Amino acid sequence: MRLEPRDTRNHRQTRTALLILVAAFVLIPAACKKPPAPQAKRYHLTGTVISVDVAHASANIDGQEIPGFMAAMTMPYQVRDVSALEKLSPGDQIKAEIVMATDGAYLENIARVQKAASPAPQ
Repeated sequence: MRLEPRDTRNHRQTRTALLILVAAFVLIPAACKKPPAPQAKRYHLTGTVISVDVAHASANIDGQEIPGFMAAMTMPYQVRDVSALEKLSPGDQIKAEIVMATDGAYLENIARVQKAASPAPQ
């Protein structure tokens, strides 16, 4: 058995402890990172505004068929940007994106293609 001077032994123990500490600071945050969220799926919607509900941040849209996703139907859509709803009126023709995210579906990038026809004067 070989005896080492006390200073050398303490130096090795300190270096080992320091190495473990550095490894912990590097590896623990890396292990705690969340995996990247799956990409939201997006579908192009073309339709007619039936009604707008700014208070509930939604719009009822009569949408055309989206091949491979959904048949033509009228349904309510949530809208996160309420200011986009304030520009819409029943009868407006729109294009938008349906975003299918992990926290739900909603409309985004809403663009009015044609303003609703004005009622005929009486």
